[in-house]
Amino acid sequence: MNRVTGAQVRLDRGDVLLPVAVALAGVAEVFTVDDVPRTAAAATTVAACTLLLWRRHLPLVFATGACLVLMLRPWLGVPDDQLVAPLAIVFASCFALGRHAATRSGLTGIAVINLGVHWSEGIELPPLDGLLWAGALTLGPWIFGRLVLAHAQSNELLADQARGLVREQRQLAERAVIDERRRIARELHDVIAHSLSVMVVQAGAAREVLHTDPSTVERALDEIQRAGRAALGETGRLLHLLREETDSELTPQPAAADLPRLAEQFRESGLDVALKMEGPTDGLPAGVDLSVFRIVEEGLTNALKHAPDGSVMVVYHRGADGVDLDLESAGGGGSGGLSSNGHGLIGMRERVAVFGGSLDAARTDDGGFVVAARLPVRVAT
Repeated sequence: MNRVTGAQVRLDRGDVLLPVAVALAGVAEVFTVDDVPRTAAAATTVAACTLLLWRRHLPLVFATGACLVLMLRPWLGVPDDQLVAPLAIVFASCFALGRHAATRSGLTGIAVINLGVHWSEGIELPPLDGLLWAGALTLGPWIFGRLVLAHAQSNELLADQARGLVREQRQLAERAVIDERRRIARELHDVIAHSLSVMVVQAGAAREVLHTDPSTVERALDEIQRAGRAALGETGRLLHLLREETDSELTPQPAAADLPRLAEQFRESGLDVALKMEGPTDGLPAGVDLSVFRIVEEGLTNALKHAPDGSVMVVYHRGADGVDLDLESAGGGGSGGLSSNGHGLIGMRERVAVFGGSLDAARTDDGGFVVAARLPVRVAT
């Protein structure tokens, strides 16, 4: 319902168009009918249509008032049975009482209009057919207005529910990103802990042979330097995530070298996996090494879940400045396998973004799905 106060009423185009159109048509009609006092007929038509301008904002006052203005016409010598415009005004007024007024206010307006109709015809009790005609003329548009109002409220309810679902999905996606980054942070925590453990062990070994085996000490220092640089790099990425860390497991982390074993595990689960390894897997930064394995693992998991009867081609390519991963699935499911409505692609993107890489995912023409990831590797100087 529209609730406004005096000076706050502002008319829009929808408020104006109908009254202006009815007023123009009504005035034009007056000049086409003989034996009608044109001034009185035109003035009452314009006055009623002017009141209709505010029919949406205060329907009980203005919609009802527009009809009451028409009730004055017989007293001014204007016969309504020769004009059509008054019927349009009554219809618009009663519709507004149904569409924009509360039920009690609308019925009150309808009752007032009916009383005005019969009062304008005289003080005698109106005949039954007159009562029925006036009731149908006013209640019909009112009922139609109520139906339109119910439909609008239903649409608004559906729109609110849709907006709520969109907010919920956005929250779930944000929560998935947070959970995935926390998991990556835990894994990077393990990588850093491993690097620091190597540094401690190498420092201890160098201390033991500090005065007896200089070459061993030099190698230990080189290893400490390499592990320290790797730990610093992983620490920077970990802090970049700005996520809360939790306890990590002490199990060894998988790496790119474990991709053949991973592919064989999925073959045993029934997924047709073809793996092509181009280039070495050794020498990768620990974080990149782990992410390569996790990205392939996530892709194969999605494929097994959504297209267990399909096939997946995995290509690992080690270049001079990074690692390229290509996963392409075909057949076996409506989603093409690698596509997921869950958190799979979100996790892949987060892993790649940590290292400044890129990930592209798209559906193929034959209904499959392809994922291409690139993880850059900085060459140590």
